[in-house]
Amino acid sequence: MKAIKKILLPTDFSETAQNAFRYCLQVADIYQAEIELLHVIYPEYQAMDIPVMAAKAMQDKVEAAKEVIREFVDLGITQVQATRQLRSVPNIHSEIMIGNPVAVIKDIAKRDNADLIVMGTREKHNALDKTFGSVTTGVIEHAPCPVWVIPGEANYEDIDIIAYATELNESEPYHIWKATQVLEPFHPLLHCVHVGNGASTDAKMADIELFFTQNAPALQVNFHNEKGASVTDVLEEFAENHDVDVIVMYAPHHSFWQRIFQQSITKTMALQTRIPILFYKTEEN
Repeated sequence: MKAIKKILLPTDFSETAQNAFRYCLQVADIYQAEIELLHVIYPEYQAMDIPVMAAKAMQDKVEAAKEVIREFVDLGITQVQATRQLRSVPNIHSEIMIGNPVAVIKDIAKRDNADLIVMGTREKHNALDKTFGSVTTGVIEHAPCPVWVIPGEANYEDIDIIAYATELNESEPYHIWKATQVLEPFHPLLHCVHVGNGASTDAKMADIELFFTQNAPALQVNFHNEKGASVTDVLEEFAENHDVDVIVMYAPHHSFWQRIFQQSITKTMALQTRIPILFYKTEEN
């Protein structure tokens, strides 16, 4: 796993995005990484007989966004420095593009070889199917690199404890190890958590624990096989009980995604609105 040196942060200039930028500044300080801010403007569709007006409207939006993005950066840095001294302010670049946000974010991440995408979630009703809007969902699904999702109310805290939600697949030890590399600069304690029932899951968890005991004894890893019908409810309770700072999930394919994120969820998801989630993805994704 290469070091995190370039972080892409999409922004719509909302307070949620401002909060994600404050969080990102402090993460970038730990990684000693640069930040690329990206604002995507939806294209203006005008009648064919007035293309000049359409072009003028888009140019006006671009120029306005350039001013707003400068204010956005200044405000975020000022707010962070007022409460937490950075070792150094990261190098920050900005770009304004026109197009579909999900497609543009994915393309820019590939073009610039971004190592990490950080983005905020909206807090509409605090429900998982609302906070993970279409843009965030699309970016997580299609991004070429890990995506760190910051809920609107999540303030940056020292990342001391993380919880990795495992599916107990055969390749899970590799993915756990790679995910710990992403967060290695924070030197966190790792809880490896599976939600399920039955002797077979207990045996699989024991195999993973044995693997790390034999191959990576220096890693601070605790293993938990939690019981419960609802993955999200159990993870929520676990995170609260163990003071988890970041949840880590590996998102390799649609079946995993559908199980966790495409269910009909009506209960308020305190876990997803309170705790940042790092969606770890390997290069082949």
